[in-house]
Amino acid sequence: MKRALLALLAAVTVLALAVPVRDGRAHAALVASEPAANAFLRQAPAEVILDFTEPIDPRASAIRLLDGAGREIAIGAPVVTQGRMRAKLPALEPGIYNVIWNNVSLVDGHALTGSYPFTVLNPDGTVPDAVNTVGAVGSGADRLGRPDGTATRLLALLGLMLTAGAGLVTLLWPEAPVSTRRRLGQAAALGAAACVVAAGLSLALLLETYSGVGAAAAVFETRFGRYWLARALLAAAAAGAAALYGRRPRAAAWALIALAAGQLVTFTATSHAAAVPGSAWAMAIDFAHAAAAVGWLGAVAGTVVAARFGRRRDAWRPMMRRFARLASVLVFVLLATGLLGALIHIDSVQKLTETRYGLVLLAKLALAAPLLAVALYNARWGKARLVGERPGEPRRFMFGAAAEVALGVAVVGAAALMSQTTTSRSIVIEPERRPFEMTAPASDLQVTLRIDPNQTGLNTYRVALADGSGAPVDAQRVRLVFRYQEDQSLGPSTLVLAPVGQGEFGGQGPYMPLEGRWRVEVEVRRADADDARTFFDVRPAGAFAAAVSRGGGAWSLPTAGLTWNQFGGLVLLLAGLGFALSRGTARELNRRLGWAASTGTMAGFGLGVLLLFGVHAHEPQAGLPTNPVFPDADSIARGRALYEANCIACHGRTGVPPPGLDLNPYPLDLTVHVPQHPDGQLFRFIADGIPGTAMPAWKEQGLTDEEIWHLVNYLRTLAPATQ
Repeated sequence: MKRALLALLAAVTVLALAVPVRDGRAHAALVASEPAANAFLRQAPAEVILDFTEPIDPRASAIRLLDGAGREIAIGAPVVTQGRMRAKLPALEPGIYNVIWNNVSLVDGHALTGSYPFTVLNPDGTVPDAVNTVGAVGSGADRLGRPDGTATRLLALLGLMLTAGAGLVTLLWPEAPVSTRRRLGQAAALGAAACVVAAGLSLALLLETYSGVGAAAAVFETRFGRYWLARALLAAAAAGAAALYGRRPRAAAWALIALAAGQLVTFTATSHAAAVPGSAWAMAIDFAHAAAAVGWLGAVAGTVVAARFGRRRDAWRPMMRRFARLASVLVFVLLATGLLGALIHIDSVQKLTETRYGLVLLAKLALAAPLLAVALYNARWGKARLVGERPGEPRRFMFGAAAEVALGVAVVGAAALMSQTTTSRSIVIEPERRPFEMTAPASDLQVTLRIDPNQTGLNTYRVALADGSGAPVDAQRVRLVFRYQEDQSLGPSTLVLAPVGQGEFGGQGPYMPLEGRWRVEVEVRRADADDARTFFDVRPAGAFAAAVSRGGGAWSLPTAGLTWNQFGGLVLLLAGLGFALSRGTARELNRRLGWAASTGTMAGFGLGVLLLFGVHAHEPQAGLPTNPVFPDADSIARGRALYEANCIACHGRTGVPPPGLDLNPYPLDLTVHVPQHPDGQLFRFIADGIPGTAMPAWKEQGLTDEEIWHLVNYLRTLAPATQ
């Protein structure tokens, strides 16, 4: 068994040392930019502004600007304020430009790089005749963690499992033979050594990330460096405690458990949980989850060591009874905090399958299922055989527990990968760009225009001609004329389509480079009939304008997809379930503990159900309209103008109602309530009003459907008020 443990730790160490270093571990992800990615600009921007999901370190973050040929353009020094980095730009000529950026998160010390292009149009609004030869830098925000970082974290967690597990089994089994305690001390020493090695590997990653600031500054002047130093000292102290195991095993066991908890605190303080709104709640949940996993799997590993070197006649019954009680508590805490953690880091069901973090979580759950099945077998039948001193024990129990540990290591490996992967909550999934397709009459023809994907910049245009019966009609020439409705000074552009089939014509080009409303005229010339003309009003989707939220305070709501009532109700229901499951054991230990567990059960379920179902909330209605307006910068700007003209008096400039209004009920805080409703529900609130309140039906006040959708898109950008 000792050789197997050594082989496992050696393999993980070799993996951490041998895997190639690749760019970025991805946590301070780019969420919004000005100019936006792939934007077409009539006026050259004066500066670049980048917004990230986490605060970034100015000493290791930068912006560069390249033209389409890859030549670097001198720009101003970057200025960093929390999660925003900006740099002044010189006067730019029409052409294609590429923003190249890199950063290091102040929260977890992870590095990230990326790039995106934008285009400055010619003075007449046409696209410059240029080709972008610069390839993309980085692989986007949604990327898996680095293999070296993942292997290093896994090695540290395995070390913590061995040290904490040896300590727990020592305390759970004071009747253990001296020889078994000695083996547990050796396992603790092995685990402490793994933690020390992992700390050394983590230092190498830290110095690589901060290669430009020096080793001393990286360790003593960065948040991640200071937590690394604390973790390294705790790992060294654990090695010292393991050395005392032979003389004072119980004191050493308590010290090892406390030092393992301290190391988990340093991981939590530089984890995903430390970067979200409500970080205090998120970090508490993250620590409880990690501690439960390390404690449970570590204790199982400790029983493997004990079974390997124990005898069938040893006093297994009292140890297994205590272990079963502890394991049941830890497994419940693990599952409950796992659910809460998933709700914190995954803000929509869609992201479970459309982000790498979500996919790794699904893989982790797939591995957890057989782990729990093996654990149940060991708890029901393996333990009974061991305490019954059946033939073949304790070796047979050792194999069952070893299988549980092996599956647990696989689950911990998935967790280590998740710790190095950008969370789903940090990934912005752009709304789908819907192709435009419409049919209009033109003389005796039916003209169908399809624009795909209907975005600013490059599109494919198809026109289908048919007579009154639906039969295809050929033509000598089909020409499109594009007129920008937002600025009449921009001259029209034309595109002659080529025949692509009977009665069908197609072409491609960047003929709608600007956001806003366009009129596309279709001119049809035939040999045996007069020219036919019709037009279509089109609004192409521009560059996606993502909402930028700086997040709330440490005690704000941590779950993006739940209200306080839902989050609190779920926590209370889980607490009630935990008390309910523990009532039997509590009664065995003490009658008062049994009463307390029963009281906790009733309080948890009662209050939880009240918060979840007894508090009024607007429920999504069937048949809600779908938002047809893409949330680009043009739509956001129009929505902002409408909001400031019509809504600011009651809802405030930031979405928070100003004090002193003589209204009952008082206007809602939009920063809290908007995220709780789909776009279609918000549209109905604005269009139809809310009976019994001062909220009027704005459709009756003269707002068009399109204007209301612009308002909805703008409301989505309102950040929480607590900064």
